[in-house]
Amino acid sequence: MNPLLKKLETISSKGERRIIGLMSGTSMDGLDIALCRFRGSGAATRFELEEFISVGYPEDVIRQLISFATSECLDPQLLCVWHTWLAHLHAGYVREALKTWNVPADEVDLIASHGQTIYHAPKHKHKMEGMPNATLQIGDGDHLAHQTGIITISDFRQRDTARGNEGAPLAAYGDYLLFSDPDTHRVLLNIGGISNFTWLPAGSDRFPPISFDTGPGNTLIDAATRKHFTGMRFDKGGTLAASGKVHAELLGLLKQHTYFQKPAPKTTGFEVFHLNWVENCMMEAAVALEDDLPDAGMEERPGESRRKGPDTFRAVDLLATLTRLTVDTVADQIREVLPGDESAEVCVSGGGAFNDTLMDGLRKSLDPVPVSRTDELGVTADAKEALFFAALANELVCGEDTRLHLGKISLPDK
Repeated sequence: MNPLLKKLETISSKGERRIIGLMSGTSMDGLDIALCRFRGSGAATRFELEEFISVGYPEDVIRQLISFATSECLDPQLLCVWHTWLAHLHAGYVREALKTWNVPADEVDLIASHGQTIYHAPKHKHKMEGMPNATLQIGDGDHLAHQTGIITISDFRQRDTARGNEGAPLAAYGDYLLFSDPDTHRVLLNIGGISNFTWLPAGSDRFPPISFDTGPGNTLIDAATRKHFTGMRFDKGGTLAASGKVHAELLGLLKQHTYFQKPAPKTTGFEVFHLNWVENCMMEAAVALEDDLPDAGMEERPGESRRKGPDTFRAVDLLATLTRLTVDTVADQIREVLPGDESAEVCVSGGGAFNDTLMDGLRKSLDPVPVSRTDELGVTADAKEALFFAALANELVCGEDTRLHLGKISLPDK
């Protein structure tokens, strides 16, 4: 028997497994690395988050990943090379994390790598007759296994699309495995670049649970911050948005996007909700940021009126409007699944959980339903998705429920 397959068999029968989960989301700003310990599988899964670190990408990497996701014409050679190179970058981050944690690589059983989503193309988006749902993540699993010497599970979303599903959101599988509760109604809300949630009614064994993308999370806020505030990657704590004023007319136009009216299940991505769309809506509303006006800073000539956008429509007002867009579209769609008495709790993860302005908006919109971070469930808000993919890897190698079997296995050299 192939000794590596024998090793995989041994891992599957162990009492516990140490698995590294890797997640790089639609914000495209870095890699989350979670070292997790698992016992059991399925409903009997028990986990411990041993270590966690988030590594930011260099600016040139962020720019290139965003370019892949937004360009209408891609260089196939460049995409091919980056599919491999990104795995090498991630492997380097993993090696550094293990060194920092003083954990030898041979004490880690598996790596679960989500990869970096470059494009998401479900049928309802591509509208190509006879063509299947599709999604593309780069960061090759074989290279990651070779570079780290650790058996690697990757391409989780491809297996989901092969079954006829849309490949997203996959959080539903992890939420179902780790956070179902016999006595508590829960909404597990993840606010990454795109927002999605899973509805877990108390005691329900429905599979898969209700789960879908609500629309933008941080992606528009981050993009606007990078464009209009030099040297800033995101609106830390939502402080910039808090100093701005929501532009009601622009917000109304943004909320008219057809995606928000689509019935669930549904998925979306950066390729739909991007800054060009926002700027087109601004043109339709005949508004402009003060700094973008062609005659900004120029004195008026006698007899001429200076063109102005709305009063005090500044970059911080744009951030306030985009933050409210996320709040409203998330809250509207969560309310649709809540029971009549609204007896539930909303547990938030992802980068948006650290945006105080966004979180305050959700608490006000969903009151009296309590809104808190997933830290109260024993998982830090920024580590949850990396943990989920580690849980899916655990399920693939030792779980009996084939509905939860996602991913491809890549073997190292030894």
